[in-house]
Amino acid sequence: MPKDESLVAGTANAFSMSDWARERAVTALINRAARLADEQRYLEWMDLFAEDGEYSAITHENLTYKGLRLFRDVGKAALHERVAFLMGLVQTPRGKTVHLVSNIEVEPGEDPDTAKATSNFIITRTGELEDTRLHAAGRYLDRFERQGEQWLFKERLVVVDSNLLPPAFTELL
Repeated sequence: MPKDESLVAGTANAFSMSDWARERAVTALINRAARLADEQRYLEWMDLFAEDGEYSAITHENLTYKGLRLFRDVGKAALHERVAFLMGLVQTPRGKTVHLVSNIEVEPGEDPDTAKATSNFIITRTGELEDTRLHAAGRYLDRFERQGEQWLFKERLVVVDSNLLPPAFTELL
């Protein structure tokens, strides 16, 4: 059987090897975004987005009732402003964060160069001389596009479970 026609069984649906490659690449991108945010490597994090990519956040309640987003950055210029803020050009003390991402489900998009994913997250934060605390929890609703061999975020909507945001809410979600 030719390689491109081979199927991998073991789930309710069989996936082609290209489906597995897309899922692996998108999962790696989601994990890389979390690691770069934790390491405060914001310029590299920003490069994970398409030129016209969108990054926004909304509470679960507002998503359910079509309410306002907490913020919405569209395009690299808007992401540059967020990154400049996070890099300390607007000084706000930040602690160390750890993003824990789980339950990543990747699905094909409308064409072979697009995909979408849903995943859950928990972010812990440790401030200077503080214990580690839960900072935020929720879900990522992502859309991706492939440019050449590289997968990028086309849209990342962060759905925060809590309607009450923590103080000093400046870290990347």
